[in-house]
Amino acid sequence: MSRKGRLMGLIMVLILSIGSVLVGCSSDKDTSSKSGKSKSGVPTGQTITLWVWKGEPWLGTVKTIAQKWAKEHNDTVKIVDQSKQPNGFQFYATAARTGKGPDVVLGIPHDNLGLFHQEGLISEVPSDIDLNAYNDSVQRAVLVDGKPYAVPTTVETTAIVYNKKLVKEAPKTWDEFKAAADKNGFMYDQANLFNNYTFIGGLGGYVFKDNNGTYDPKDIGLGNEGAIKAYQLMYDMDNTYHWMTPSVDDNVAKSKFTSGAIGMYATGPWAIADLDKSKVDYSFAPFPTLSNGKAATPFETVQTTIVNARSKHQEAAWSLVQALNTKEAQMKYYSEDKQIPALKEAQEDSTVQSNENIKPFIEQLKTAVPQPNIPEMQAAYSAMSVMKNIISGKVTPEKGAKSFVDNIKKGIKVQNQ
Repeated sequence: MSRKGRLMGLIMVLILSIGSVLVGCSSDKDTSSKSGKSKSGVPTGQTITLWVWKGEPWLGTVKTIAQKWAKEHNDTVKIVDQSKQPNGFQFYATAARTGKGPDVVLGIPHDNLGLFHQEGLISEVPSDIDLNAYNDSVQRAVLVDGKPYAVPTTVETTAIVYNKKLVKEAPKTWDEFKAAADKNGFMYDQANLFNNYTFIGGLGGYVFKDNNGTYDPKDIGLGNEGAIKAYQLMYDMDNTYHWMTPSVDDNVAKSKFTSGAIGMYATGPWAIADLDKSKVDYSFAPFPTLSNGKAATPFETVQTTIVNARSKHQEAAWSLVQALNTKEAQMKYYSEDKQIPALKEAQEDSTVQSNENIKPFIEQLKTAVPQPNIPEMQAAYSAMSVMKNIISGKVTPEKGAKSFVDNIKKGIKVQNQ
């Protein structure tokens, strides 16, 4: 799924066109009041509707896992393929509001959780599900007002990919990185907040203050000293170092890299398929430390599994969520399309660690930051066009920073009307 798809997920409404498959042992009736309990204590004789925002080959794997779970608990799982509606996460909200939503959804990016929670559409994760099985940043991604509202399934972030013919060794410090970029070039989708947070956060800026899992939309850090330093760096990349121009987007950057014209490019694991089609001998590496000696902080996105707050089958639904997110399950998903599993134990598995394209992203996750999951984040993305004005020199970093924050505040005010 593209970053653009994730960022626009909250504001896109799509036409429903779904197919479904039943797996399990009982009827499709609501039998919540008649259910017994399996040996594990999960209510039996229930039908759980599972929406999957993943197509094949994921869908087949999910079906197998759900079928096994249903057989063990004498329940039925109705699987609905939503993969042809990649931007339709708002459709879940629409269905859930009217009481026609599913019990469980697999494949919801974590940045939707704040809005869903605000509208009372998702259930809090039960205390018996151990989120300590996940890295700190992955745990924080699913917190809303300090409490978890989803179970992490996969995770992704960005890193550096370099041409091994041009760049002999991955740069680890900013001086090494600048020298390599000056000599061989570096590009990325520069007018995008998702990508620029790598430098904004690392140099001391932030979007909304994170108080232990509770974001404060009134405390915006995109105009502070650290953020201004990041904007100055972005300007310098184009106008002082001449690594790129303001018109460079991800397609241009990727094309320049795959043609061998530049030595480094910032991207995510979603680019691997295109990189493999090129003749470039490449390798991934974490971002270098920045000019202040601190780590870069790329945004991360966590694909999650949620339970509808209006489901009549809460206990069974959460049991299914757990079955869909065991190490075994996440390793099966990984085997399908190499998406990074969210569980620490799965990330540490030798099968994952031996993948030279994936291991650097897992290393990068140590300093990655979950993009804020509150609804006000849409105002930040809507206001990010000011970045291109800064990069092109139309406004100074200081004035651009003030404009950025002012526009976010205006956007939030409109959202709250």
